[in-house]
This record gives sequence, C-alpha cells and structure tokens, in this order.
Amino acid sequence: MSYREKMGTGSALTGMVKQAEQLRLDGNLYFSKDRFGAAIDAYTEAITLCPNVPIYWTNRALCHLRRNDWTKLENDCRKAIQLDHKSVKVFILCSFCYLQLLELFFHQKVLNFVVV
Repeated sequence: MSYREKMGTGSALTGMVKQAEQLRLDGNLYFSKDRFGAAIDAYTEAITLCPNVPIYWTNRALCHLRRNDWTKLENDCRKAIQLDHKSVKVFILCSFCYLQLLELFFHQKVLNFVVV
C-alpha cells in the first residue's frame, strides 16, 4: 500500500490528511528545537486524524526515545511495525528500546541481589 493510499482520498479525508501533515511538520519543528513534549502532542494529533500512517508513530517514538520513555517507545514502535513491517528505521528504534529495557531489567536484578 502506498503512502497516498494510507493517507486516504476524497474531499472529507483530504482536509484531515492536510491537517495531519501540517501537524507532522509542526512536530518535526518542535523536535528540532528539543521541544519533545510539544512534538509528541503534534504527532498524537496527527495520529488521531490519520492513525494508519506509520511515520507519525515513528516520529512520536523518536520523541519517546529522546525522553528515555522506553515503554511508550516500545508501544509506538510496535504500532509502526504493524503498519509498515519493512521500515528499517523502526526496527532499529525497537531494538535499541529492547536493549535499554534489558539493561534496566538487569540493573534491577543486581540491585535486588545487593539489597537482599
């Protein structure tokens, strides 16, 4: 399925698609200025309008990465992979997320061992 097909067609959808794309661009601008909360909000609005566009999920996942929010990063990566299972970028993000979660898990195990 092409990007345009995922975005939708028709006059009613066209307005939502344009609005979602503008929100993506706004999110990109916020991201470039390290305003990750604002970027997340913009991408979330874009996702609400067009939930089947994987780049919105991927972009929001990148914000979660920059905020070290591994659970939200994992959730957005999973959704992006569902929508585009060929995206190398999203698989790399997801792999990094799992490495971080694994590291946190082992740190917790070590702390539990030391405390007990």
